[in-house]
Amino acid sequence: MAKSKLTGPVKTAIAGLGRAGWGIHARILKTRQDFQLVAVIDPEAERRAEAERDFPGCKGYADWKRFLDDPNGAELVVIATASIAHVPMSIDALKKGFHVMTEKPMATNLKDADKVLKVAKKAKGLFTVHQNHREDADLHHLLSIFDSGLLGRVFYIRMFSAGFRRRNDWQTLRKFGGGTLNNTCPHNIDECLQLLQSPVVDVWGDLQQAVSAGDTEDHVQVMMRGKNGRVIEIVVTSACAIPQPHWLVLGTKGTLISEGKEFYIKHLDPAKPLPKLKVNAALAVPGRKYGVVGGEELSFLEKRVPAAPPEMAKNLYSELYRSIREGKKAWITPESVREQIRVIAAARKGTKFKG
Repeated sequence: MAKSKLTGPVKTAIAGLGRAGWGIHARILKTRQDFQLVAVIDPEAERRAEAERDFPGCKGYADWKRFLDDPNGAELVVIATASIAHVPMSIDALKKGFHVMTEKPMATNLKDADKVLKVAKKAKGLFTVHQNHREDADLHHLLSIFDSGLLGRVFYIRMFSAGFRRRNDWQTLRKFGGGTLNNTCPHNIDECLQLLQSPVVDVWGDLQQAVSAGDTEDHVQVMMRGKNGRVIEIVVTSACAIPQPHWLVLGTKGTLISEGKEFYIKHLDPAKPLPKLKVNAALAVPGRKYGVVGGEELSFLEKRVPAAPPEMAKNLYSELYRSIREGKKAWITPESVREQIRVIAAARKGTKFKG
């Protein structure tokens, strides 16, 4: 994208003033000098009035089409409406020449993802997705540990996000694009695609409706295998009352688990290669013991480190500003998010939750 001729704060509109639009985006914009909220679109008059009070010069719209025709100077539109509306509203805004950042999911199926990508490629404005977990410090820390070789060859990762909580809001309904796979898992799958460090070659999924209302899943298990042989298991459930480690990583020279704000790592000395084992094919094992014939002592090192060093975190809005004003390539490219949508579609196969 070419460098913008405009200067100063990016004039921004938010469509949808719910949990994400108000609780995430409006809250962030209130703290920044490089973005200015000039318009909000929401059918609830009380929410529009709240935004107009909190953001001087902000104009509220009840009707999306009316905003598109008279945007009060907005350059960027943040789409934070119900999931099923993300694609049509993104397309509307892109065709009108706006920059667009849509909330997750970018689309509720692969066909719609390709539809919006086709429009975005021809549009003058930037198109990106609010995959804000990609800036999480623990994700970047994990990648740095993998690259260091401390754990040897990482071959298995489990990501577990759990609680015992029931829901009965719109996100439990298929007709609105609801369900855990569309509304929580885009973050988890996006992070794990970064940790896979390889193209995905296999996907398996299991979806269950365990404790919530509606007609969508509230328990998700997805397994991905990369071309490099690494396997990642993702469990996101509303039906687990006992806390679990958020991350479990197995490598050929050690193991890592997350313990709240810390990583606990137990590993062998990466500077000392393990002696090669030769198979002892004798059927009579001395002492009938399991393990290495003749015995083996492994000396492990242990340490606890902060899981999220702040210097490793990125800032999505800062990257977005540089893309819009300086012409820098979008940090979160929609093409990278398409792979997430493809994995979600593959995880649905064989289940009753078709999306």
